[in-house]
Amino acid sequence: MTMMRLFLACILLVLIGCNDNDSHATNTTTTAVTGEQLFKINCAQCHKPATDFAAPALAGVQSRWASKDLLYRFVRNPEEVIRKDKYAYELFIKWRQAPMQAFPYLSDADMDAIFKYANEAAAK
Repeated sequence: MTMMRLFLACILLVLIGCNDNDSHATNTTTTAVTGEQLFKINCAQCHKPATDFAAPALAGVQSRWASKDLLYRFVRNPEEVIRKDKYAYELFIKWRQAPMQAFPYLSDADMDAIFKYANEAAAK
């Protein structure tokens, strides 16, 4: 599964890099890729928008964390945050599995797009 994620991430980077439209050159990944696409590439293996799956549902995730910054840090480096934050540690214990895979390449805007998609998908 990890090789598939890496493969999809590489394809995504190639597609973004091959864009001939100069107006997109300074924009974030989010302009070229939707929250739904980012969710499917990075999150859908373990998360669903509205229901718990192999990990907690993502709808409303921002409201469950003490701050957006802490949530962003968790997504980028879960093991570090689990060692320092009680809520992250409790999630780790509750789900009784290896820590979530780190996603250091996701920007704040990418994560916001994912969370927005999860909230909208859950509301449908």
